[in-house]
Amino acid sequence: MHEIPLVSVALATYNGERYLRRQLDSILAQTYRSIEIVVSDDCSRDGTVAILDEYRRAHGITFQVNERNLGFVRNFEQALAGCRGEFIALSDQDDIWLPEKIETLVREIGPHSLIYTDALLIAGDDQPLPGSLVEVSGVRPVSGTCFEYFVCNNCVTGCTAMLRRDLLATALPIPEAETYHDWWLAVAASRCNGVVYHAAKLTKYRQHAHNYTGANVRAGLPTRIAAHLMGKTAAEKRGYYELLADRARRYRVMADRLNLTPAQRSFLEEIGEYAESLLSGGNRMKIFALALKHRDTLFPAAGRWEKLLFVFSKLIAARAI
Repeated sequence: MHEIPLVSVALATYNGERYLRRQLDSILAQTYRSIEIVVSDDCSRDGTVAILDEYRRAHGITFQVNERNLGFVRNFEQALAGCRGEFIALSDQDDIWLPEKIETLVREIGPHSLIYTDALLIAGDDQPLPGSLVEVSGVRPVSGTCFEYFVCNNCVTGCTAMLRRDLLATALPIPEAETYHDWWLAVAASRCNGVVYHAAKLTKYRQHAHNYTGANVRAGLPTRIAAHLMGKTAAEKRGYYELLADRARRYRVMADRLNLTPAQRSFLEEIGEYAESLLSGGNRMKIFALALKHRDTLFPAAGRWEKLLFVFSKLIAARAI
């Protein structure tokens, strides 16, 4: 009889007592039966640890409590490091999984290092919200070994994703300056066997006042263009350019670990120059030329004419703020 692969569920918790039972129950109700649940708790001060201990005794889940608060990226790293499965699914503490989620991800991942999906949206009271995660966030899902795309953009939401355990050889430890574990995992996967997007909605992704990240409704085209040209998103843009400049520097240092090609190293140099010039108010023609060359990577969700407007805006105001 063929033994089905073990799937580890890496769950990071922090003061999650309000919704944790519903998430754990939805994982335990999966149609795929070969599952272990590995939890890392980041020094919760509410009843989270008591709930975890209850589920440990009743259902055999594994959990540890960190000696000090690590933050959500390091907390996920702790959970990942404790997983034994051939596949690892990432879980937030406050969502609800559809019963067929793990079975579908295992079936659809194929040879890829990481698979991710769309998600339904629910409110704090479990009521459905309009749209889906992909629809309201305005991202463009991609598949493949698209390193350049993932340097500049992230369309992988961790709670929808599953990865092959062998990806951890490249992905761990997570670099110190990474702000999102799922973004980094997508970058690492793009340098292994790639990522694949599956359009099914297998997670009820909760939107409420206390979740760390969430979906934001995408503004209409005129609003986005006006914000871009008039600087209404200046602080957000500056933060993005700072992230991009730092990432370009760090990934060049990590070139051997990421097994980067000469073309990818050159891309990082150009993207780093683009971001740093925007931050310092450098040569506008150079910024314009780089924005034009890399417009499909820098503005992936924009239409053709919107991309060109964003590119030409670099001639008007090159600085992020």
